[in-house]
Amino acid sequence: MQILSVANQKGGVAKTTTALSLATSLAQQGFRVLAVDMDPQENLSAGFGVELEDGDLSLFEVLARKAKLADAVVPVELPGIDALSVLPAGPRLAQAEAELLGQVGFDELLKFKLAQVADAYDYVVLDCPPSLGALTINALGASQLVVVPVQCEFFSARGVAKLMEVVELVQERRNPTLQVRLVPTLFDKRNKISKVVLSELVDAFGARVSKIAVGVDTRVREAQVHGLPVSIYAPRSRASLAYEALACEVHRTLQTQLEGRAHGQAA
Repeated sequence: MQILSVANQKGGVAKTTTALSLATSLAQQGFRVLAVDMDPQENLSAGFGVELEDGDLSLFEVLARKAKLADAVVPVELPGIDALSVLPAGPRLAQAEAELLGQVGFDELLKFKLAQVADAYDYVVLDCPPSLGALTINALGASQLVVVPVQCEFFSARGVAKLMEVVELVQERRNPTLQVRLVPTLFDKRNKISKVVLSELVDAFGARVSKIAVGVDTRVREAQVHGLPVSIYAPRSRASLAYEALACEVHRTLQTQLEGRAHGQAA
């Protein structure tokens, strides 16, 4: 099972759209995928058309009330997809930040929970909250790869530095094999600022910047209104094709990492 986080503490950078689209695209390729909504705003859950009712389990109960992760998973029914599920955030998830900080080994709780379902999924996609708190730290500690959507505008790019500091701290203390992929989003090729920001990202982060830039596409907003991933609502749209390519890039990156670990163990 390969685990990837989608994280950025800045809102409005297409973070949830990226998580939603990556999970859907990987499932369309035939992989068994679990999408985990770690944002108390519950946008990922809504994007898959999942709404909790009274008494339903969520990520909050899994992390803070010792519920079994498998019992909180909800299958997603989308055309052409056989094995996609979501673990909803739940309305009380914001409380988990404070509760987790009081637990011994809080930063490895999600990793422990996901290990219990390792045989059930090929990929887990974690949609992190727009913060650098306990939930995001848990996600980074559990992941092999963190995908960082970066809006191609000045202030968004500046905020990446703080997230990278946190990523490097997690790499140093908990997860030395964690890889980073920065994904330019909301890119407008007609806008000079977008091109300048993209160039600066490549200069600063080199190969860690994805070769795929996700452009501005009104079909994404239309898909949100209909409660569908854009790759289902408008499969030939610019955004859908970009996320499909990004999913392939992510798969190659994680497979290369996996093969490298296997080779190292064999040696």
